[in-house]
Amino acid sequence: MTFNSSAVSVSIVVFNNADTLKNRLDILLPIFKANHISKVFIIDNHSNDETGCILKKLSDNEPLLSTILLGENKGFGYGHNQAIRKTDNKYHIVMNLDTTPKGKGVISCMEQYMEKNTDIDLLSPLVRFPDENIQYLTRNEPTVFDLGIRFLGSNIFRQRQEKFVHLNDGYDHEQTIFNATGSFMLFRTQTLRNVGGFDEQYFLYMEDTDLTKKINQVGKAIFSPKFEVVHEWQRGNHSVKGAQLMIHSMIKYFNKWGWKLW
Repeated sequence: MTFNSSAVSVSIVVFNNADTLKNRLDILLPIFKANHISKVFIIDNHSNDETGCILKKLSDNEPLLSTILLGENKGFGYGHNQAIRKTDNKYHIVMNLDTTPKGKGVISCMEQYMEKNTDIDLLSPLVRFPDENIQYLTRNEPTVFDLGIRFLGSNIFRQRQEKFVHLNDGYDHEQTIFNATGSFMLFRTQTLRNVGGFDEQYFLYMEDTDLTKKINQVGKAIFSPKFEVVHEWQRGNHSVKGAQLMIHSMIKYFNKWGWKLW
């Protein structure tokens, strides 16, 4: 496939977002248009509320939107892969509905950065909470111990947890990132395709960690604080069901890449 030169597409996976979908797109669409985004794929993971109906109505009146309504929910990565396979743009953004690029020109600036730095295949921005505090997401490649102690609270093996998220050295300079967040990732599409996109064995959690590792095996994933987004960060893994999903994904990850205990 020949990709459109210097063009950017976006994919957002939604599930039961009827109450927030229109308001979020009212915020995001002007930003996308200001940054000359070519196509915005909204993938509905078989919602059981009015999300699908709302998407149909919105896309009928908005040519930028391309709606993909799935017949079953096979997870976050599977949903994004549907757009990754369809896009013909040189760059592709994977992001969450509750993530907002900070500044109307930030996506264009990220695209220009990728144009100048042709060795970079994944660009991860600084992520902030709505209150401007930094989300500590510049993480190490995980071990069983590092992921396990995070279930016990932030004060358990505190120094180890701070090291895992690079608390003291991870947010004021560009660096290789080994565990980027799926809340906002800008990819060189050809590389994303070459590694097969997301591994669809993960329903939720660890798919972004897995994809970062795959990118770093063939190219380079970079974190840069020059670019910022705001993410509401709904911590679903704090629920019992969320914790179960996380544990299942952890087992799949370590079965695939090896059980590094410490």
